[in-house]
Amino acid sequence: MNRTTIIAFIVASVLVLYLTILNLQYPLIGINVVEKNGETFVKEIYEFGWAKNHNIQVHDRVLKVDGKPPLSHFTVREYGAIEQAKTVTIQRGNQIQVFTISYEPNLISQFMYYLILPISFFIFVASLSVFLLRLRTHDKPSTVLIYFLLLAGLCYISASLSAKYETIGRQIFIGTFLFLPVIFLHFLYDYFEKEKKVWFTKKIVFLLYGVNLIEFVGLKLHWISEKKFLLGALLLNVATILALLGKGLVYLKKDEQQHTVRGLLLAIGLSAAPFVLFYSLPVLIIGKWVLPAELTVTSLFVLPSVFLYLIGMDRLFRLQFSINHFVYYAFLSLLPSFLVTLLYAKFVNKAGRLAELVLLFLLIYVINILALYLKGYFDRTLRAKLYVQKNFYQESIYRIGETLKKQKNMREVIQFLEKEVREVLDIENLAFVQLAIRDMQAPFHCDEKEWTKLTKKMDRQPLSIGKIIENKRLFAVFVGSFRQSPLLLIGKKKHPIPFRSEQKDWLSTIVYYASVTIENMLKVEDVIKELGSLKERSNSVWLTRLIFQWSEKERRKLAIDLHDTILQDLIVLKRKVESLRFQNMRMEEMKKQLNDIEEEIVDMIDLTREICHELRPPFFSQIGLKEAIVQLIQRFQLRANIKIEWNVHLSAKLEEEQELAIYRIIQELLNNALKHSQASYIQLTLETQNEEVQLHYVDNGIGIDMEKLNHYDGKLGLFGIKERVQGLGGTCEMTPQLGEGLDIRITIPL
Repeated sequence: MNRTTIIAFIVASVLVLYLTILNLQYPLIGINVVEKNGETFVKEIYEFGWAKNHNIQVHDRVLKVDGKPPLSHFTVREYGAIEQAKTVTIQRGNQIQVFTISYEPNLISQFMYYLILPISFFIFVASLSVFLLRLRTHDKPSTVLIYFLLLAGLCYISASLSAKYETIGRQIFIGTFLFLPVIFLHFLYDYFEKEKKVWFTKKIVFLLYGVNLIEFVGLKLHWISEKKFLLGALLLNVATILALLGKGLVYLKKDEQQHTVRGLLLAIGLSAAPFVLFYSLPVLIIGKWVLPAELTVTSLFVLPSVFLYLIGMDRLFRLQFSINHFVYYAFLSLLPSFLVTLLYAKFVNKAGRLAELVLLFLLIYVINILALYLKGYFDRTLRAKLYVQKNFYQESIYRIGETLKKQKNMREVIQFLEKEVREVLDIENLAFVQLAIRDMQAPFHCDEKEWTKLTKKMDRQPLSIGKIIENKRLFAVFVGSFRQSPLLLIGKKKHPIPFRSEQKDWLSTIVYYASVTIENMLKVEDVIKELGSLKERSNSVWLTRLIFQWSEKERRKLAIDLHDTILQDLIVLKRKVESLRFQNMRMEEMKKQLNDIEEEIVDMIDLTREICHELRPPFFSQIGLKEAIVQLIQRFQLRANIKIEWNVHLSAKLEEEQELAIYRIIQELLNNALKHSQASYIQLTLETQNEEVQLHYVDNGIGIDMEKLNHYDGKLGLFGIKERVQGLGGTCEMTPQLGEGLDIRITIPL
């Protein structure tokens, strides 16, 4: 991992702990004072301060602070405010009262605004930083983004200490407040420069660094007034970033990275808008805020949330991972739950106890998560009934393309296709039938006349893959002819309404995808059977080695072919579609359809790149086998709740064939653990000793029947591992016992 980034993370965490301890020493008192004729009077009471809750009023006379004259207290002398004091003596008329200052239950707003929310925000950004640190170890843009997130957390948590005029917290706040926008701009430049699509020069970044450094020095030397200048600097920095992002939208108008710019513009806009519109601008223009900073700054939670969304949608960094629904909904529910609880404490039950507010927050939090789950459920079940979403069908096609790559046989493809059709279309019954049309009977209960009409239509018309034949309630789609038998998808609609054009296009497309997948699977099965029969009649070692060498060469060839043919053709097609925009067209709908087609092409380009990556891992020539295995394990840990302890120590140089074999073996072992073993713990060791590569794998799963392991069953799996190792002249010892896990020791000679 990046050592500098880890040190920065540790320093930030220590500073947060230190600032939190400082925050707990004194509450925000919130008294601004003015001196008249040698006497000190209360000038202003802050809305969320301790003084507001103790009925201290404007024009009250301050006699003593901590038992001494007011001007002897440094915050009164330096800033004209009473903060960091333990006692204050107030005179109102002829009455003199001594107040002891401390945290009290009625200061619930201070607990929420100055402790709970800032700490929660830092935990959020720290979690996102750790995630990026693990997956993008030496990536410069992600490193700068981590610095930005950590500084945002420090800025939020030090803001209350700045309001209390605590020296260290104040300096941290001023520094982070000034430099946060510039570091974000630095991240923008590094990210798009790496993508070779940057539209502004680095001179702008350096210029803003210099300007903010001068401002920071000026504030420390008291050259300028602090509060209004900080707000003015923020407006200038945010305006610069928004202007550059707006320029980026125009510059990347025809590029897929425009989605990333929109997301970043949304992140900055939503997170900064409340603070700028309701606090900064009113303070600068009329000298008074519309909403307090404590409330408007909670919009900072939007910032890491949008980053998380962009990463999850593969629009910021291309990371292969998935987020659990519960974790995703839990993150989304945090901010609204906090805001509703704060509003309740502020306007409904001002004297509410902390325990009551915590229970209220938990109740709202749970309700929010349940509401998101219900929304997801209703989206899946009612989407087709309530409205048409063209983008939804595009997303479904992308999801199908991703899922079909992972299916292993014809039965799994059919099951997945059936599930997808049921979820997207308003279907009452659905069935796959593999019979000749003349021998076919209705696979479910339906009107006999309708069924007869449907079969006559099918019998009269030539069938092609993806062709849809329908009448009032029934429909049929020809999937393909496999093993000399036609496969048809037969369905019954809930309502006698013809399919819309976008529904027909979607159904034809996914059926075509499934047909190609099934046909390729059957061809592979035939080849494997043929090779299996040849293996029984000849020397198994050379044949096995030949098979796996051929497999790796074919993977490489297929990856190159996909990149040089399909991908390039798609890019050319995309450019042709772009050129059509500038032709004279009478119908706006045609332009909209072309935009939709372009987006689909962009998705297909990304999908093809991912297929190339899966078919031929590009790791070995750039980063070596060890780092490739480390990345494989890291990706595995993201999608599996399995603890894995690993040790990879390779002191000798391996041949490419050996590296590929070891990588594929570990890949298969981890896939087996994820799909079949039900293990909760894995230990993996890879090392070179005595002129051998030694791989030791142990898990605590359910094991496997030894009899099944020793016989080929049509799936490579663990059987394929044995064959691959034998093809390299190595040995593979497996001791799987049902209920007692799996222990595998592999040796391959160097």
